[in-house]
Amino acid sequence: MLLEKLDILEERILGLLELVKTLKKHNGELAVKLKEKEEEVNGLKQEIENLLGEKEQVKQKVAHLIACVEAF
Repeated sequence: MLLEKLDILEERILGLLELVKTLKKHNGELAVKLKEKEEEVNGLKQEIENLLGEKEQVKQKVAHLIACVEAF
């Protein structure tokens, strides 16, 4: 009876150890994916900043052209 309980306990402990191993592996994979996504977000933020800068330049050029046309 005691040996059966110990066997059950051993099986549960081994199952938990396997679960911890699996979760650690999954956590590592998720950490890699998170880093990739963070890098992607940073790249997109930079692209947005660049586009906003270009938008401002276009806006200034259009304003200048309108001023030139109005001066005629």
